Amino acid sequence: MKFTKHDIRKKAGDLGRRAGELRRKGVTLFDAHVKARVLRFADLVKTQLINYPDGKERTRRLIILFAAIFLLDYLMFCLHTDKNVADIFPDIPSLDRVRQVSIYIPGLDGATITRESRSIPVYGDDERTARLLFEMVVQGSRYDNTALAVPVDLFVRKVWIYGRGNGKNRVCVVDCEPAELKLDLKVIKNSENLFKRAVEKTIKENIPAIKTVLVLEKGVPGVRLWEL
Repeated sequence: MKFTKHDIRKKAGDLGRRAGELRRKGVTLFDAHVKARVLRFADLVKTQLINYPDGKERTRRLIILFAAIFLLDYLMFCLHTDKNVADIFPDIPSLDRVRQVSIYIPGLDGATITRESRSIPVYGDDERTARLLFEMVVQGSRYDNTALAVPVDLFVRKVWIYGRGNGKNRVCVVDCEPAELKLDLKVIKNSENLFKRAVEKTIKENIPAIKTVLVLEKGVPGVRLWEL
């Protein structure tokens, strides 16, 4: 079947008219179902919050609104990090239930590791102890500025310790969230490898049952935490 130029122009005109009709219908639907609702909501916020005549009542409503937003944000944080909603503050340990541990801090030269003595609570399980030891290595030295040795903020998602028996053959797995480099910090060569060595040495020395320490990023082994 052959089409003449007149037929092609007619078809193109019909398609253009249909496209125009669909566009007008879309704009009409948007104005009726989306734009109108947004304007009504904005007017409600304006009258009930921004321009509410009673100053004290306006302040009370704003506080409730922001509190609800922060609560929802916290609930989403708990959902994405698999944390218990009620697990807000750590347990307060008894003063007579502390122990001395050795924390190994990576140096700023990318080669040396220094030892510091710390006091930590005595927990009922090794996983909580391993998490605290890892976080202490991340925090760095109490006496020197070693922030460049760990140029990222590492957040621990989960710590597992598994293995049969009570011998020195257990494996400690530390799973971290993906981290970004801190602003204006220069990465020291070999700093990540040195950090992992310090973590492994710290955990193995203070929890003798552990033979191997693995650091993951969101469940993936072998991922570089910060070195480019």
